[in-house]
Amino acid sequence: MPLKADNWHGQGAKISVRYLMESEVWVHALRDRYELMVPGETTSLAMIRWVVSRLATAAGLEETDVGRIEFAVDEACSNVLDHAYKSRNPRPPIHLCIQPSSQSFTVDVIDEGATFDVAGYVEPKFPDHWLEGNARGAGWYLIRRCMDEVHYEQLPNTRNRLRMVKHRPKVAPAEV
Repeated sequence: MPLKADNWHGQGAKISVRYLMESEVWVHALRDRYELMVPGETTSLAMIRWVVSRLATAAGLEETDVGRIEFAVDEACSNVLDHAYKSRNPRPPIHLCIQPSSQSFTVDVIDEGATFDVAGYVEPKFPDHWLEGNARGAGWYLIRRCMDEVHYEQLPNTRNRLRMVKHRPKVAPAEV
């Protein structure tokens, strides 16, 4: 069954989609959020981007913000695959919880891999980072620039959560 935005509404709706041959993707539409579980493989990144951008668009976010959210989530999931799951075979799934609201659009990326040392992260100096030939190492920096809030924490049961929040612009009250 193809994923259509119309199918995502309704409490308790569950959608299973065959994606890229043998991979199974689960999207659960709950009252206030959408939960997505995808295989921990690079082939899942396209589906993640597609779902996140469709939900952000359906939530009424501006095109620029949709692009920033899509980029940040893709970068976060790529980091999970490249770093947290680097030595894992087979790789566990990646879980996403997407919560659109009238004030914000929140995406949690939850993985079962190695923990990221946020305190030890050294922010790259631009443009020197690129000029010195470093093509990698800017992901965390870029995620933080795309989103309004970024929080990383280690959860029980050897899981990690990256919470990314994009606030909706405040609308000035109409003048009378």
